[in-house]
Amino acid sequence: MNKLTFKNSMSTCHKIVTDAKGKKYLMDTSTVSPNTYTFGFLPKEVVVEMVEIDAHNRSLEQKVKTSPKYVAVAALGQVISTVLFRYFQQLFLKYHIHQQVLLKCLLFLFSFFVAYLLAKLYIQVMKNKVKDRLPSNSKRYVARFTTGNKRQFSGWSILIVNLIIFIFFMNLNNGTEGVLLVLNSMVAHLFFVFWLGMGPIDFDYEKQLLKLVSIEEKK
Repeated sequence: MNKLTFKNSMSTCHKIVTDAKGKKYLMDTSTVSPNTYTFGFLPKEVVVEMVEIDAHNRSLEQKVKTSPKYVAVAALGQVISTVLFRYFQQLFLKYHIHQQVLLKCLLFLFSFFVAYLLAKLYIQVMKNKVKDRLPSNSKRYVARFTTGNKRQFSGWSILIVNLIIFIFFMNLNNGTEGVLLVLNSMVAHLFFVFWLGMGPIDFDYEKQLLKLVSIEEKK
């Protein structure tokens, strides 16, 4: 059996994969298809694209960073969140949005749209991050897995949080809905990043929820 081992890479949307023969690949977890198998569906197979890399290549491995710039980014994010909270609170009260059910629903859906765009941007940044480190003539492969008979529902976990936020959002009418609107965008962003960019192939494979069928070179 061609057993696979997984290792984190410098990109959250990629995994470093080594097979039983020591052959090394960079797996692009944003290419998992169909990516709906974590919502209870049972496709015949799940495929994901990989690029062969040198067995001694260490440049793509995850590195621990303790730079002060990450502290600065976190602080900036907190300031931006506070400003947005206050802005939306004033907006809801000024235009009486808290009294308009349809408009509130549309704004909530819009927060998902913004989160989706930001997630797609983030995923593309991660893909570009590793692109320059790969030779242009790298061999490309497709790994095929079977799902077995056990359904998975992990994809719904973050959406349940969004549903809870929506219930609170619709029941508030004092202008603080803006806080939940921003919070929903943040949670939805995580959902789209995980769903569209971080297919849990490594976790599901190690838990034997997915079984490797073959690794085929793309022609």
